[in-house]
Amino acid sequence: MKLSVVHINSQQGSESYTKLVNEVFDKYKRPDTEIVHRWAKLKRAADTVFGYPYALNAVDVVHNISEAGRDGVDGCMVACTGDPGVIEARTLVDVPVVGPWEASLHLASMYAYRFGVITVEDRAWAEVCHSLVAKSGLLGRCAGVQRIDIPSAEAFTDGFTNPEKVAAELDKQAHKLVDQGATAIVLGSAGLSTIASAAGYTQVSGLDVPVFDALVIGLKTLEMRVDLTSKGGLLPTSRAGYTKRFADKDADRVRSLFGL
Repeated sequence: MKLSVVHINSQQGSESYTKLVNEVFDKYKRPDTEIVHRWAKLKRAADTVFGYPYALNAVDVVHNISEAGRDGVDGCMVACTGDPGVIEARTLVDVPVVGPWEASLHLASMYAYRFGVITVEDRAWAEVCHSLVAKSGLLGRCAGVQRIDIPSAEAFTDGFTNPEKVAAELDKQAHKLVDQGATAIVLGSAGLSTIASAAGYTQVSGLDVPVFDALVIGLKTLEMRVDLTSKGGLLPTSRAGYTKRFADKDADRVRSLFGL
């Protein structure tokens, strides 16, 4: 199967991160899975914690997924735990579209009665993670949200070459969440997820508590969703409500109105 993974940053400047993502994905993906990467236009990762650039970037993500669907991929995923544009993109393609955060939260709630979230140092993004837990209807199952103490600029530079350092910080925050009642940990950041997997961090030290890399969970969920559609005849998503299919000709018409 051919899957499209849409990143929320531009390709230029993301080379070391993309390399690490591929190394992690190669460990988990099926042998017959081909991954095609696409990139949005946003150049500064720091912009993603602000509402305005995040909203504009989400539109770019939607268009990337739409184009990938027209190019004939079997499924699409956005490589961001904010799941930007996922619901809207589902209205434009005839293949499954997965948000890794939604998939990870629901899987964690199957593994444990209460899960905890670890995310980046930025307070704004921690609030986004918390709001999406609420949107998923799982707030009562969430023991808390912990931010790492390493600034993002450091975590996402040194972390790609020295993932063990960041993994140690993740483990410190994970123990705090376990003390708050969490028995599973979800990583609320694509970058932190990739770093954790690169370091082999899948379980809280000294405890039988699983740690979920959101991108890996998203990828494996997408493979399953593609199988359910291609082999089982299941619809890629519900077409009875908000995700009713929006015709390609109408999507082109609307794009032209906005000069896109």
